[in-house]
Amino acid sequence: MDSVRRSSRLETEAVGAFWRWWSVAGAGLITAAVMSGVYGDLPEIIGAMVMAIHPELNWETGPGARSRHRLCVTGGGDPRLRVLAERWRRAAPAPTESWEFAAARESQPRMVTGTLEGLAQPVDLGLARIAVDWDNRSALAELTVYHPAFKAMSTKDCRQAGRLLVDWLIGEDDVQRWVGVINVARADPRDSQPAAVVPEFFQAVAARNSNPRWTMREAKTSSGHRVIVCALRPLRWIDHPLLDLHTAVRISYRRTGNDGLPDDGLPDGEALLGLLHLEKDLDAVLGPRGTLVCSETSNGLRVLHYYSDSEDQNGRDSFDGFARARQEVQVAHTRDPGWTRVRKFI
Repeated sequence: MDSVRRSSRLETEAVGAFWRWWSVAGAGLITAAVMSGVYGDLPEIIGAMVMAIHPELNWETGPGARSRHRLCVTGGGDPRLRVLAERWRRAAPAPTESWEFAAARESQPRMVTGTLEGLAQPVDLGLARIAVDWDNRSALAELTVYHPAFKAMSTKDCRQAGRLLVDWLIGEDDVQRWVGVINVARADPRDSQPAAVVPEFFQAVAARNSNPRWTMREAKTSSGHRVIVCALRPLRWIDHPLLDLHTAVRISYRRTGNDGLPDDGLPDGEALLGLLHLEKDLDAVLGPRGTLVCSETSNGLRVLHYYSDSEDQNGRDSFDGFARARQEVQVAHTRDPGWTRVRKFI
């Protein structure tokens, strides 16, 4: 834990150093470079400062949505890096007429009419086609990207081109939100469509899934006990990029069988009422510091899965204090950007 805190402190210092440089000199230097096209050693300077936050972060500039230009620091879809990029963005000064800031590549559908350079050969993105296979249960799509040029390109270059194309079409965050897999193909897949029409599909997806709702599923253990899982769906870590700390709140309870009913592993009436009161009390203690995303109830134990900001020590302390005051409650914290601990539920 000490090494994690040291790393976090160094990252915070590097973010602060970047924005101090930006305020003193950086904004003026990069504005002049973008206007003149003469960058000198500025890319190396910015690259070094971004890499000081984390060596795997990248940066780029482009046209802004509300300002003339946008400066983006991106982790390329890696949840660990998305947290850092988001902290960088939230520490930024207010947008100006010249500059706005982003923690992920935003959609640039106009890029589809251009040519991707820098690979083994130029790729005319207007010729790209994409097949979309949508899964309602997971609310995720599997994409297969085809381009005639892929036949003469390495698999690595094909994948890079495919990922960049999808990022430009719908934005890096929406790739995380709605895309499970990106494949590439050297033959045009069945049911493919021009890449330019894909954003319309995902706009409709977002409209249909804009409000996560609680769902309940039931199963049985090998011993025959019932398992009840309640989860918010669809639920995406990208909607809460700073909530990277998983806390499992484990609450033991009295099972059915004590009240004369068959023991199916679930709480009896009195225990169920107690669980509801405990959850309400915990939500009151946490306030906005933590988000409950799902729960498991089975075999005398309810596990509540919360996410909070690992940088918020008060949030962690709230969980710990709640457990210390109640013998039937235990908590365990794990750093989990990307929410892998609950992926099977959502």
